[in-house]
Amino acid sequence: MGQRPARGDLHPGHSRGVRKQDALAVSNRTGSSGGEGRPRELIRLNLPAHAKINLCLKILGRRPDGLHEIETVAQTVDLHDTLTFEARAEGITLEVDDPAVPSGPENLAFRAAAALPAPRSSPRGVHIRISKAIPAGTGLGGGSSDAAATLLGLRRLWRLDLADRDLEAVASTIGADVPFFLHGGTALLTGTGTTVKPLPDLGGYEILVVVPGVPLATREVYAGASASLTPALKISSMPAFKPTLKGDLREEVETWVRAGNDLEPFARSLCPAIGEIRVRLETAGAVAAAMTGSGSAVFGVFRNPAAIERALAEARASGFGAIRCVPLRREDYQRRVG
Repeated sequence: MGQRPARGDLHPGHSRGVRKQDALAVSNRTGSSGGEGRPRELIRLNLPAHAKINLCLKILGRRPDGLHEIETVAQTVDLHDTLTFEARAEGITLEVDDPAVPSGPENLAFRAAAALPAPRSSPRGVHIRISKAIPAGTGLGGGSSDAAATLLGLRRLWRLDLADRDLEAVASTIGADVPFFLHGGTALLTGTGTTVKPLPDLGGYEILVVVPGVPLATREVYAGASASLTPALKISSMPAFKPTLKGDLREEVETWVRAGNDLEPFARSLCPAIGEIRVRLETAGAVAAAMTGSGSAVFGVFRNPAAIERALAEARASGFGAIRCVPLRREDYQRRVG
């Protein structure tokens, strides 16, 4: 969604877990009538909205409606925005602490709230506050994650009788990554990105995300890709792809990242620093590096703590925003977002 300039020194909400103030927090009040047996009414709720990286991304073709068929392996990480939902009698209002991010109907979180069925009883409205930590225009999925957190949060706040599959149907109408953020963890996304196949969780590595400071619009990057579209190898047909393997998949991370991101060459034409950052990460000791989503953020996969510390220092010394984070397992993700 809206553009957000990169900061020179960026940090996740918490590198090893959710801070106390960012964890699921609710306030309740007793109904105005009805006695002690009346259910307590939820009036305030805090939820984290986590970022993701695309370990790889392949464009398989363009549909008649202009959208692209893709395959990508997405992974949630511990970097997150924080959303606060406060019940209101009527209406939807939204505020964001970053003036570069829209706070009206063009914001995906606002659209998510408006897309839900109207509650049958009060509260029927909400005021949403978004505290941004995920830089926009970087391919980290901040807007989509905010939308998914809004769907999950308002299902509770408005006491909506919606199953998970109902939320998924709504999510798919809002944005390509939104259904994924209802699940989290590691997943294969297909179609336009709205079909989610959970994969065994990956772990045993750290991630350094480097932000060049040039936000990119998804439409512009995909437009460049459309101009020279050629069929891509399906990720799911790669010999090393083992979505049903029940053992340790640490080796698969490097395999997927090295499979590449088909959008990267076109994003580099808009932001040449993407290529420079990728080389710097690999030189610093990343076992693999690539651009995430439609850019402009680039990430490196590290298994050596000393190497990621060096890479972090070098990135900041070069004037780039740098975020050290870890992959978030599906179970941990779902516990955090409720």
